[in-house]
Amino acid sequence: MATGSDESVNSATETSKNEASTMSTRDSTLVVSRAGEGMTDEGSHMIRLRDALQKTVKKCLEAGRYSTFGRSYYFAHEKRPEALRSIREQFLENLESSIQKELELMIDEEGLVKLFNELDQHIQDAPTQLTKPAWRPSGDPVEDSRAHLIQPKLREKERLEHLLDQIEQENKRLHQAVLPRKQHLLDTKQKITEKMKTFDRAAAACRKIPEDEMEEMSATLSGAI
Repeated sequence: MATGSDESVNSATETSKNEASTMSTRDSTLVVSRAGEGMTDEGSHMIRLRDALQKTVKKCLEAGRYSTFGRSYYFAHEKRPEALRSIREQFLENLESSIQKELELMIDEEGLVKLFNELDQHIQDAPTQLTKPAWRPSGDPVEDSRAHLIQPKLREKERLEHLLDQIEQENKRLHQAVLPRKQHLLDTKQKITEKMKTFDRAAAACRKIPEDEMEEMSATLSGAI
């Protein structure tokens, strides 16, 4: 009985060492596999998520140590321990492969790479120093709600100011476009006024001629025709 107990302890110790070596090799293989896929477009937050998922998978797989299999399948451990170890390794490999496929499918379906990259970009674009202290609740619900409601109103004010600036710029452009036309109309009016003065002088000269002379000139012209 003592000899069997010692053998079990030695076997468990050796198995634990083999499991640790196998898990380390599997993790290294996983890292190399992810690097081989060319994930160079992923930001820091996505890389951290993958690292966290990898550690979670590792913890889950550690639960499948050989000692657990040996206790559950004691008859196989006693008669064919090498076969049981081989079955365990195949089981863990298939389980890890299935988990990794499910995780990749989830990442693709949810678009996590794009979302985390956008998060990285927002963090990068955010100001590193605030120009004023960040908002803190005062304890007065009315004041706190006003502090939140004022933000949309300020954004609307900025939008309206921008719109007003655009309208003013458009009015200025139209005014600049109307000026040449207005000047052209003034020049045309001036020319018409000059022409009218000529006609006015002719009419004034005609009024100075006596009526009988006008009739005589009209008759002469009629006879000549």
